[in-house]
Amino acid sequence: MKTTTTKNYMLEFSGWAQGRIATDPDPSNELRGVSGYTFALPGEANLDRIIYFQEKEGVIRRSHCPQVGVKVSGGYEFVTRGSGGDVSFVSKTPIEKGHPLYHAKVDLLDQPLFDSRNSMIIYNGFGIVNPFILSVEGKKLTLQRRFYAEPDNPQEDLSSYDISSLKQYTMSTVVMNSVEWILKTGVLDRTAFRNERLALLQADLKPLQLQLAQHPQDKQLKIEIAALNKRIAELKINDPDNRRTNQIGTQVLLSYPLNAKAAWVNDKKIQPPAAWPLNLWMGGWDADALGFAVHGYVQIILED
Repeated sequence: MKTTTTKNYMLEFSGWAQGRIATDPDPSNELRGVSGYTFALPGEANLDRIIYFQEKEGVIRRSHCPQVGVKVSGGYEFVTRGSGGDVSFVSKTPIEKGHPLYHAKVDLLDQPLFDSRNSMIIYNGFGIVNPFILSVEGKKLTLQRRFYAEPDNPQEDLSSYDISSLKQYTMSTVVMNSVEWILKTGVLDRTAFRNERLALLQADLKPLQLQLAQHPQDKQLKIEIAALNKRIAELKINDPDNRRTNQIGTQVLLSYPLNAKAAWVNDKKIQPPAAWPLNLWMGGWDADALGFAVHGYVQIILED
């Protein structure tokens, strides 16, 4: 009988992501932001609803905001031998400097969206991330696999599934202002966090206003000033109970098994022996940056 041997990567990852999405009462496909509290600023491209885990085309950097980038922050590579109750370790190696997956980029591929089937599953922003294709890109080692609500009936479009198949995968609110959330985001105090950003932007505005006084026909300066003024006006709305401030404390859990029949290792298609468990939370929603913190875990299981 063949002895079962598996190679596993148990990875922890974290960082900041961007999601340029409209907010209630705007519809989810609103392109600029009108009635909600998120907006495409003067000079910026339209809101695209895409979730970005890495800096790439489509990400818009706003001054004094966290840089987009989710990376492996720890974990283990380990090999086991055996099955059932007769399993033993062959090796255990921490994911640290020198390992191919140390600080590897963690990304979601193919322009994923927060999809709620037109709010039929749950209200916008807390639906299902679709498509959900996780990529871990290290040094000479890249791993990719997708989650499907029904792996035996994989569908690209959520509208092709019965809602009962999707309910278990909608994001759920875990807790508001947990110690974990505070430490991982470094926000510490929501109101002070926004006031700190406000002071930085007000300081940036003054020299631009002086430049405009000297060059009153400069269109680019006018656009930059208009964008700063909009950000400043929004940050001044800073009551702790207001959505702009309060929702910084939202922490939502997402638990998807990476269960597609196929996966890719260094662009080579394989059939893994089992689904790859994945849990992550998204939190610290920053309405000025249009971004949020990410912290999660995934176990990658391969035949050795």
